[in-house]
Amino acid sequence: MSGGIIVGFGHSERQDDGVGPYVAQRLCEQGLPAVIYEGEGAGLLDLWEGRPACLVIDAIARGAENDLKPGSVRLFTGFDDPALSQVSFVHSSHRFGLPEAIGLGKALGRLPARFMAIGIVGADFGFGAALSPPVAAAAERLVDQLAGADDPFAERLLAKLAKG
Repeated sequence: MSGGIIVGFGHSERQDDGVGPYVAQRLCEQGLPAVIYEGEGAGLLDLWEGRPACLVIDAIARGAENDLKPGSVRLFTGFDDPALSQVSFVHSSHRFGLPEAIGLGKALGRLPARFMAIGIVGADFGFGAALSPPVAAAAERLVDQLAGADDPFAERLLAKLAKG
């Protein structure tokens, strides 16, 4: 594998859980190295193994561990970011989600050199393809900023995106 990859992880028929695939599709249309992945988390290993960088975009659920509003963006840097285990990336669409994929990748030695994730807080995870208005707005901002960047994998850019 030669370059970095952006993975839009989620399920496009589960409303806000489709934010990752939505962003990835829009980035692909603009020529960025993005893929849509709607399978179980274990398949992420095949997508990111051997890559110099991987950015995963996924929906996160609101819960007791965060008081963020729908459409809020969180940045997670590195495999050992403690916040990864404190946020719910799993919302019935993935039985084996992002945190589990990272754990398996560590155990098997199948990780990219650098890892970042962007979690967008969802509002609705029911059946349907439409994103809720705050998540759709966050997705469009993210697409515009990543597509306009010289390096979509730069941590300073990603930190700026997470701050709004």
